[in-house]
Amino acid sequence: MANVWREAFATFVRRHPITAPTQEVYQKGTITQPLGKLWPIGAAVIIAVLAVGIIIPELARYTVYLALSVLPVIILLAWLLSTDRYEPEPKTLILAVIGIGVLASAFFNIIPFPPGLPFYLLKLVALEFVFLLVLYLIDANRFTGREFNDHLDGAVYGLSLGLGYILYNNFYLLGGYAEIRPEFLVSLALEEFVYVMFPAFTGWWVGYVKAKYVSVGFGQVFAGFVPVAILKVLAAAVITFFATQIFPLRLVGTGLVTALLLVLLLRRVSWALADELAWGYATGKAPVEKSTG
Repeated sequence: MANVWREAFATFVRRHPITAPTQEVYQKGTITQPLGKLWPIGAAVIIAVLAVGIIIPELARYTVYLALSVLPVIILLAWLLSTDRYEPEPKTLILAVIGIGVLASAFFNIIPFPPGLPFYLLKLVALEFVFLLVLYLIDANRFTGREFNDHLDGAVYGLSLGLGYILYNNFYLLGGYAEIRPEFLVSLALEEFVYVMFPAFTGWWVGYVKAKYVSVGFGQVFAGFVPVAILKVLAAAVITFFATQIFPLRLVGTGLVTALLLVLLLRRVSWALADELAWGYATGKAPVEKSTG
């Protein structure tokens, strides 16, 4: 167990290759519902939103602002899905995880937290713990767990969870402003992009534990939550400080934090992909799943 705690911190700075993965890595998925069966529902939702936007022009304006504020996360998730080409995740499950993120955001926006930086940081840690529980339960479930094979999968589900959270959170924040200035929109997009990477870190760790060890115990998973929570508190404190500065300084400070965390996440993704290549996915020695659901 002590080794797991060391790895939880060490995997942020250097690669720990998994030379002999557990058999759970090679489990075949069971979620096979084609995405095509969902298109009528998706089309109906889009038509409804457009219709409401025509009736209420203000809603259409906020929808554009919302799309711009989450665009960096959507681009990152699209890249991550294209990178996860050997064991692609069911689109239906990804959409479900995004939906869970939306529900988590709505829940945390209802709960009243006292004002002040300490309570704000407490809220962020509590939110990250909820993300941990969701990802752990996805992995522990006998159906969805078969889709959650390794650390690359975990990063996909974690980022999807974060995307759902900021979709609702940004809509909630944007709705509170009568006039939205461009600098506010840029700051919002950058700051939320920072926070969305933490559930991706957590998901990566859950998948790492599953790929390396025989079983995933909550203690092992919690070990990876601790460094993520510490890093999130530090990042939030820095972002909060720069939020009180003039816009150019705020942009530079938040941009540096964003770049640092993005580098950490991309390194972890590259390490996970290197493990999949070592396990034989590219050479046909390991079973390659087709994209489903």
